[in-house]
Amino acid sequence: MIILPVFSKKQTMITYSLEELLQMLKEEQMILRETNQVQARAIRRYIFDNIMEEQVYIPPIVAYVEEGQLDKGKPDRLTVIDGSQRMEALSQLRAMMVKSMSSEDDLERKKGLHLNYILKSVVISVQVFEGVSSTEADQMYIDFNTKGKKVSLSKRIAYDSRNAINQATKQVLQANEKLREAGVEQEKIAVVRPKNKNLLSLSQLRQLVALFIDGGTVSSKLAQDRVLTRETEETIELINFWFEELFKLHPVETIGNYDISIFASFPLLYAVGSYAIEGTEEIEETELKTQIKRRMEKLRSIDWSRDNPVWREFDGSERGKEKYFYLKNDKKNIKAITNWLSRKGGE
Repeated sequence: MIILPVFSKKQTMITYSLEELLQMLKEEQMILRETNQVQARAIRRYIFDNIMEEQVYIPPIVAYVEEGQLDKGKPDRLTVIDGSQRMEALSQLRAMMVKSMSSEDDLERKKGLHLNYILKSVVISVQVFEGVSSTEADQMYIDFNTKGKKVSLSKRIAYDSRNAINQATKQVLQANEKLREAGVEQEKIAVVRPKNKNLLSLSQLRQLVALFIDGGTVSSKLAQDRVLTRETEETIELINFWFEELFKLHPVETIGNYDISIFASFPLLYAVGSYAIEGTEEIEETELKTQIKRRMEKLRSIDWSRDNPVWREFDGSERGKEKYFYLKNDKKNIKAITNWLSRKGGE
């Protein structure tokens, strides 16, 4: 055990078996902060859903001990600074394991059996500080949970191997040259019009991908998907096909320019996507492209310029020095636009 001074405090990294930590918790030798069962349940579910592949990553627990304790060897009493939710989730795994082992679902039962096998060998890292006061510990907890930088959406999409929508968004962006030409804003969270000429933000592209995969907004069910299914991969092809038809309605070069194109308004763009696939759940895969193509072709007679007065029939407001009209981005308004497109398309 290497003990290092950090300013006026000592710190070290120690590994404990899970059984050791749970025993300390049971004997009240590990003191947790107030726990949130919703967060603990989410961590517990993450562990359980990924245990078969043994791809579970638990950051070190951060704790402190009284002055002089590190010199006595491995501490047998810890006060947790950060990681209470993790420990709460770990303490609930055994009950979850027992329940799943008696499940009628084969996969749930296998997860429970594998969890039972692997729990005996689990070790957890604990970063231990010595001589920290309770006030300092409280400040460390706040700093750990507020000063860290959240992983950007672009990096989550680039590296997330579990989330189906993130994977699909990445594949669409990589495969669709015209979409990249139209512009996908990857640095800024919001696309501010009319200055930004990119057609979409990465977040908006992700919403469109979710629309085609799940028929709606990003769902918790999809967030739990492990890998892309064959059906999802076929859907990616369908999304790219829809973009091909979209770019026939307005030139790629200016489709994201709000001085010119109403497609630069995301509520309108989302409504066009909704119109294209609405009610197609029961249509065979081989007929879907034909259906989408037919619907999109019926929209070619519409004036897609930003200053077409018809857009003012929907909810929105004038903003900016240009006094441009911006469509309201909510479900009710998008549904109204979708219905209008259906009428124009004769659906």
